[in-house]
Amino acid sequence: MGVSKGIVRAVGLCAAGGLVASCGAVTATSSAGTASPSPSGSASAGVASFYTYPRAGTIRGKAAGEVFASEPLDVTPGLADAAASAKRIMYRSDGAKDRPVAVTGFTLTPKGTPPKDGWPVVAWAHGTTGAGPDCAPSRAANLHPSPDDRDEKLITNLLRSGYAVVGTDYPDLGFPGRVHGYLQLGPESNSVVDSVRAARHLDSALGTRWFSVGHSQGGAAALGAGEIAAKRASDLKYLGTVSLAPVSNLGDAVGALAKLKPPYPRGWGGTASYLTYIGIGAQRSTPSVAYSDLLPPRLVRQIPAAERLCLAPLSEHLEGLDPQPPALVNADWGRSEALRAFFAQAQPAHAKSSGPVLLLQGGKDTTVAPDLTEKLKGQLCGLKDTVQYKAYANADHDGLLDASYQDLAAWLSARVNGTKAATDCG
Repeated sequence: MGVSKGIVRAVGLCAAGGLVASCGAVTATSSAGTASPSPSGSASAGVASFYTYPRAGTIRGKAAGEVFASEPLDVTPGLADAAASAKRIMYRSDGAKDRPVAVTGFTLTPKGTPPKDGWPVVAWAHGTTGAGPDCAPSRAANLHPSPDDRDEKLITNLLRSGYAVVGTDYPDLGFPGRVHGYLQLGPESNSVVDSVRAARHLDSALGTRWFSVGHSQGGAAALGAGEIAAKRASDLKYLGTVSLAPVSNLGDAVGALAKLKPPYPRGWGGTASYLTYIGIGAQRSTPSVAYSDLLPPRLVRQIPAAERLCLAPLSEHLEGLDPQPPALVNADWGRSEALRAFFAQAQPAHAKSSGPVLLLQGGKDTTVAPDLTEKLKGQLCGLKDTVQYKAYANADHDGLLDASYQDLAAWLSARVNGTKAATDCG
């Protein structure tokens, strides 16, 4: 393993792009339950006006999963070819300390005639995009704030397989002037569950059967959603979780990073980006956490940039720091009880899942370390979950989405058809 791969592998975190999408777009729309389309019909027209945060009283007046607003969403030609309807949505959920919040996202319905009991639903939980407003997937025609098409391809395949797909942006992504509380598992999990309820308010063709599916940051959020699904959405039928290379065991990952010293090889800016986002999430979750509890001074000074820039541009920005920071992690991070508590709440293995779990991992993943996911598998089994674990020896972090899709689709189909899931737990 090369030194640069070792640094990223030690982080054990999640990957995603961070550039504003610039691909061409067309519109897939439905007249049911949508707001009026933007006057110009372009991919960006109407976006600014849509992302206006509601007043507190308006938010309190809605129940979790109820919709504040929706509008047609311009998507790429590939998505439009697979979707009968594409909408940008804003709905009520619960954020930190169970405070009611508004969350944005998207919902897409497949073409064709739905089954008698409605389209089964996949709630998609995205990987790390950033913490600033421009990093919300629902702002982009390819449903990801970079030109990368990996999420788009997965969602297109799900639509063609007969699933409605709804995706949350997570709390505070998308809204100008707000900053996302990265890796706050409770709010992220709530927003995944509530996205399904919101989508069903807008389209009666969506049924009650649903899955949570997520990658990286979203892999943890999908697992968290599975833990609360039966209670938070008792009127729906939860069929299971697919978690691809999820964030887990943050203390182990950060502890490894604390041992690294410069000179760092090319690519270290991505590692530093994840750490600054973790610092933002921890401080927003628990104000008693200081950025300096986790980060050395030179990275603390980069917090304003991290609150604004999505992952790829932030990585490039940090990589340009000269000289390199003398450390990427405060050597005394473990002394902060509040920081350790934040890491604990981010762990996606708090309670038994409401359904079976398919846990997937790339053997060549240098972003989420395979040994951390294997450790998570044992933790989930310890909760008496039904867990199938599969590793793809030649897949890296992002390549896992393509490498695993046939197995993922077969597992979803078996659950829809009522086949009991097998388990790899002893």
